[in-house]
Amino acid sequence: MDKIGVDDSSSASSCSSMGHHRTHALRLGPSSSSGHPYQAPAATNSPTTTLRYSNSAKNGLKYCKKPQEFHEKLSISRQWFTNFDDDEKNVFLRELLALCGSSQIHVLSSLLEPRLHQYCPPNCQDPFVSLPFHVAIKILSFLDPVSLCRCVQVCRCWRKLCEEQKLWKTLCNQPRDYRLSSFNAEEQHKKKFTDVDGTVRWRNIFAERYRWWRNWNKGRCVVRTFEGHTQGISCVQFDEDHIVSGSSDSTIKVWDIRTNNPLAVMNLTGHSATVRCLQLDGNHLASGSSDNTLKVWDLSLNNSWSSIACKVTMVGHLNSVRCLQMDDTKIVSGSYDTTLKLWDLNTGQCRSTLRGHDEAVLCLQFDDRKIVSGSADNTIKIWDLVSGQCILTLHNAHQNAVTCLQFDERRIVTGSLDCTIKFWDVRTGRWLNTLDWMQHEGHTGVIRCLQADSWRIVSAADDKTLKVWNLHTGKRIITLKSHTDGVTCLQFSDLRIVSGSYDKTVKLWDFSIC
Repeated sequence: MDKIGVDDSSSASSCSSMGHHRTHALRLGPSSSSGHPYQAPAATNSPTTTLRYSNSAKNGLKYCKKPQEFHEKLSISRQWFTNFDDDEKNVFLRELLALCGSSQIHVLSSLLEPRLHQYCPPNCQDPFVSLPFHVAIKILSFLDPVSLCRCVQVCRCWRKLCEEQKLWKTLCNQPRDYRLSSFNAEEQHKKKFTDVDGTVRWRNIFAERYRWWRNWNKGRCVVRTFEGHTQGISCVQFDEDHIVSGSSDSTIKVWDIRTNNPLAVMNLTGHSATVRCLQLDGNHLASGSSDNTLKVWDLSLNNSWSSIACKVTMVGHLNSVRCLQMDDTKIVSGSYDTTLKLWDLNTGQCRSTLRGHDEAVLCLQFDDRKIVSGSADNTIKIWDLVSGQCILTLHNAHQNAVTCLQFDERRIVTGSLDCTIKFWDVRTGRWLNTLDWMQHEGHTGVIRCLQADSWRIVSAADDKTLKVWNLHTGKRIITLKSHTDGVTCLQFSDLRIVSGSYDKTVKLWDFSIC
């Protein structure tokens, strides 16, 4: 059969397409049987056959090189198809469809639409599409991401509605699951998908956040191992480019995240005993040690961190410095000497000493108004940051030492040597919930560290595992296994977890790659 030209200006221009919409009659006499490549079956109708074409199909015939020959072939094919039973027609259509290109599929789609609505009332249409735009968007805004993506596949009109950026902005700004850990992190991520004209591609932003969220919930990550310390790791911190680790070998190591090259590791020496705690904050690194001192290191002298100088050493504690936190002007530290101390970051002078715990202070955190501390005396204390007075004490908060804690405006989350994680009301001190190994698939060893953000908690323990929990439901999401000994410390961001262990290694768990 000869090839027929297609008019690209019309979506329904193939001369091989037939329909009953806006039709014209075309009468053809019986074809000649002499030498014709197709032999028509015995006709069961009148000697003349009536073919009907749509306007677009009829217009397409003018591109045929041999219109009369095409008419004859089409007449024979039509008679063959008419005499097929239903099963044969179905097989024929499937075979014919397999031979069609994208242009023919498009024509077929446009011709089928009116046929599918053949018995519908005159005003038949998708009622959702006929709604005012803002009403349709409002309805779609109540859908979850998976349902919204399914709606995209319904039709072109629904797809256009579902791609409205307002919908994806709403999903990005919903509390909990799809938020990043800080406002600055969200602003940096938004810049990545902001065009030069200021247009924010919220759908792309959400797609990437959803992928990260899915990886966290499925435990999909790439694990890298950093080796170099000669004894167990006691503390870790990291930023975009570097990991900082402290160890029982008395050293601080700075690792380049971008490479595992041993030559890229820097050693900071100065402490004479185990480095117990670290905090990396911009151009400052604070460290606390079992040599009873704190040190502040200046990272601003060289962008490549090739030369890091100790800015100030703080002396005042009578025993090991176990925990610390700093901001732009101050450091608060906790010690085995049972006290907390408030230090001036620039001068290194002790501003005040907080006394009240009966045993070692193992963990602390502060905000603009208060300090929360946990101790080996099994208690949690809340202090006024300005006056230094103890506001509230949670007696027997755990059955053993409180090893780690974190709080926000609503709750305090604590971990303990008793292998449990507990939740407390930060205003009243009321117990809220407990996560243990029996009921919640919790840790089976001493909990050494934890961290929480807007929707998850990550904890680590002597059972060699890290566990990720849903902050709001208390449900365990995943358990991460790679260390060969107890996990002593961790820090996480929206994309990564960095952990240290008694096995002398630092591990980077990257959830952004998968």
